[in-house]
Amino acid sequence: MFFRILQINILLLFSSLAAVEKPNILFIVSEDNSEHLGCYGEEKVHTPHLDSLAATGVLYENAYVPYSVCSPSRAAFLTGLYPRMTGHIGLATHKFSMYRKFKTMPKYFKEAGYYTGFIGKVHVNPESTVVDYVEYQAIKNSNFSKTISIEAYAKEAKKVMQKSKDADKPFLLIMNYPDAHRKFVGKSKNGFPTKMENDPIKPFSWIGSDSEHLREEIKNYFNCMNRLDEGVGMVLEELRNEKLRENTLIIYISDHGADFPRGKATVYEHGVKIPMIVNYPKLFSKGKREEGFVSSMDVLPTMLGVAGVSIPTQLNGNSLLELDRGKIKGRKYIHTFTTGSAPPILFLQFGIRDDRFKLIYNPSREQNLLAVSRYKNSKLPNEEQLQSFLYPDEYELYDLKNDKDEWENLAMNPEYDEIKRKLMNEMLAFQKSIKDPFVKSENVDKFIQEQKKYQNVKYKGVKGFRWPHLDLYKEEVAPHE
Repeated sequence: MFFRILQINILLLFSSLAAVEKPNILFIVSEDNSEHLGCYGEEKVHTPHLDSLAATGVLYENAYVPYSVCSPSRAAFLTGLYPRMTGHIGLATHKFSMYRKFKTMPKYFKEAGYYTGFIGKVHVNPESTVVDYVEYQAIKNSNFSKTISIEAYAKEAKKVMQKSKDADKPFLLIMNYPDAHRKFVGKSKNGFPTKMENDPIKPFSWIGSDSEHLREEIKNYFNCMNRLDEGVGMVLEELRNEKLRENTLIIYISDHGADFPRGKATVYEHGVKIPMIVNYPKLFSKGKREEGFVSSMDVLPTMLGVAGVSIPTQLNGNSLLELDRGKIKGRKYIHTFTTGSAPPILFLQFGIRDDRFKLIYNPSREQNLLAVSRYKNSKLPNEEQLQSFLYPDEYELYDLKNDKDEWENLAMNPEYDEIKRKLMNEMLAFQKSIKDPFVKSENVDKFIQEQKKYQNVKYKGVKGFRWPHLDLYKEEVAPHE
């Protein structure tokens, strides 16, 4: 009897220790930036805090999002499901939404005994899928003009840390920074960043355009990156002050690539490829640069796995800890998609890439309104606007080993027919596997006609407005759930 009681007490002790050792989770999301960090080789930015996370953690050389616009990207990493599965295929500000309520990151962790905090914009619909499971929320607006200081973000983060201590729970803290979303504010009224880039910067090679205005934009985009890093540094300092740093899993990503032509909202590499850093030296490697393909879809499974929570089989991601330990390999293919994200910037693209080649399918033969909007945003004159972006071919095939900026379309070259056919078959197989309604060409046509119809309709202010295309998800996806 004595030994039985002793066994029970030991089990209770280890259960208690396991509960205490559950890691805090700090998930940092920045807006609209590609891999322009010092740790990724960019010399014109000053990002020592994010660089230090990479130096003592894992930096992912090939990280991607499934859709390079804010709302669909966030819906994806919050649910662990592709946008084409939830129906969230456009901007929340344009009334796009999931076709039903899906379980999101805060709900998973609240159910697992975590204190949940959310700082910054949510920007998915229905918002209740997130905020109903958040115990502390702050700075709810987008703050694109950077009028709310990065100091305020750090102060709100500290409150979550302290409240979780008071509740005797580990925390999940999701932080959403407005940098580097437009406006590209060089220095905010609060005086950040303290380290400035002052000279105009030559445009990135993947843009294919140039102007004085664009050079000024990129300079201030880099200053946004500097300010982001200073904000992250303030939060890391609060973690240290609260003596929580050692037992906190930190994951940093951008929600998608930079907002320049052939970047944000497209399926080109510099729209969908993002920086990603995981830092938790207790379990992850230190100073590792992982070359395998990973996705923002892997964030939620990674968090759940590290926290000791069962990973639901329906999630579309992998645990990055399993990758780090060599138990699994990186993804074989990266699948991407865009609708442009709203009727005024309509353009559908389907993308797939393997370790060398990228195939893009553009079903519409009309002008790419998304491209028009990007050129307009950067005030690029007509002579600097590329016809290949405004009117892309139906198929685009790029050899990313020899053409990383995707300029030479090989899709019509018969030497690459087999590669094109293979990738197209893989794309279709993937669409079928996730029950993508757009695997059917008639649904693609239906969606395009719907979006055209609403280009001249004022729907944003209509209470209870619901996009007709969500019925496709009820018809095509829901019966299989």
